[in-house]
Amino acid sequence: MRLFLVFALLGVQLNAYAQLKLLGKLSTTVKTLTFYVPFDCWVYRADSQKVDLDAQGNFSVQLPVTTPQIIFMDYADQRLYLYAEPGKTLAMRADRSDIRFGGSLGKENQFRQQLGLTYNRLGRTIYNDSLSSPATILAELQQSQSWAFDQLKTLAFKPTSAFLEMTKADLTYFAASKVWDLIWENGVWTSRNKSQYGQPEWRAVLKQVYQAVNLSDATALRSYPYQQVIAYYSRYLQHQCTSKEAFATLAEEMFQKPFAAVNQDVREKGERYWEYKAINYGLSGSSLERAIASFLTQGIKHGELGYQREAYEDFMHRFPQSSYRPYVQQLMKPYWDRMGQTERSDIHVHPASIPTLDSLLAAHRGKVVYLDLWGSWCGPCREEFTFNQALKEQFKGQAVDFLYVAVEHTTNPEKGWRETIAFYQLTGYHILAGKALVDDIQRHYSPRSHLQFPSYILVDKSGKIVTVHAKRPSEKEALYEQIRQLL
Repeated sequence: MRLFLVFALLGVQLNAYAQLKLLGKLSTTVKTLTFYVPFDCWVYRADSQKVDLDAQGNFSVQLPVTTPQIIFMDYADQRLYLYAEPGKTLAMRADRSDIRFGGSLGKENQFRQQLGLTYNRLGRTIYNDSLSSPATILAELQQSQSWAFDQLKTLAFKPTSAFLEMTKADLTYFAASKVWDLIWENGVWTSRNKSQYGQPEWRAVLKQVYQAVNLSDATALRSYPYQQVIAYYSRYLQHQCTSKEAFATLAEEMFQKPFAAVNQDVREKGERYWEYKAINYGLSGSSLERAIASFLTQGIKHGELGYQREAYEDFMHRFPQSSYRPYVQQLMKPYWDRMGQTERSDIHVHPASIPTLDSLLAAHRGKVVYLDLWGSWCGPCREEFTFNQALKEQFKGQAVDFLYVAVEHTTNPEKGWRETIAFYQLTGYHILAGKALVDDIQRHYSPRSHLQFPSYILVDKSGKIVTVHAKRPSEKEALYEQIRQLL
């Protein structure tokens, strides 16, 4: 019995150690804070932890931190990037102009704030995001990096080795990470580029920052900027190709086969197959090991299921002693459970093509219909699926049908469609739309509008379309009220 108690107490202590205690007082009108403890640089809304402030602006939360890392805190329309370690405490007092840190991680976070890293910045920002040339921006980022390294040499406290290692990595990879932020914010590779400079100038800067860093740096694995640089590596390779011939040469080098065979493989296995081959092409050692674990994490968390099974089997074979192995196995459990299920009676899949929206709705007369237009390729569509259970609980046993119309673009559309339905347990009625149905649905939008994904349509009991711009499942009460008005 005493042995059992010892192990029980040890379990409590270990559990407490694998936590960060974060508390503070904020001068803000915001009533709720949102925290993320990410595996990598990606934010997964389903994993967020919300904490309410009391009337005086105080809060306290325990977060599951098992390794030194950056955690995200969202409040007052901004994101804070906070340094965390398991078993430590971080206290903060903040208003709109300043943040002061205390606790056992206070000095570390105060220093990172001094550098600007708390706000994902570095030093003073002099350049203009859209007007300055990419070369000028990079030069200023490099100056900020040099300044920050000088500050790191004169620390007024003795840092832990983990803090020092991560901060050095953050500074090393910051310029490359920030260049990606600016590319996305400006929409450089889109038709609405806000930058005064085009793809050639940004391409040259991307090449410069990638060539300046070691992508397989084992000391940088926990660094947020490093993780972002790796996350976009496959995009970097694509953006470096200025012609079809250059892309074909790169693809043949990556895949070690003729381009025609590469093209066929990617068409059959999907875009994620290209991403998987890219990280295997550019990384090695522990960096590759973690990058594959991150690839698998993104697949499950974002519902991007293409090449998930194959990547998992490859990871388990190549890294049998990986410290990520228990995490990856637990991560994949919902995937195996859901994909292995027999057909459910509350999931109705209709493989037959239906040409018009009217013929589709005819079978649902007498019910309010909430129609979800989606695709397995659509990230926002999949994110909305995580709010479906709460929606369906609201109208359980009532005269409401949930109808899903999928539009797929892959060479094997039915595979991605059925896998996504199974993975998200999408109870309701399912149709895989053909061109005729898509064209007919488009008819119900104004000439100046066009079909976007996701889109939601509300239909009353008589079969009349009430709105083609219904609220999303994530809008919760606003959507619930729309549906209630039709019952």
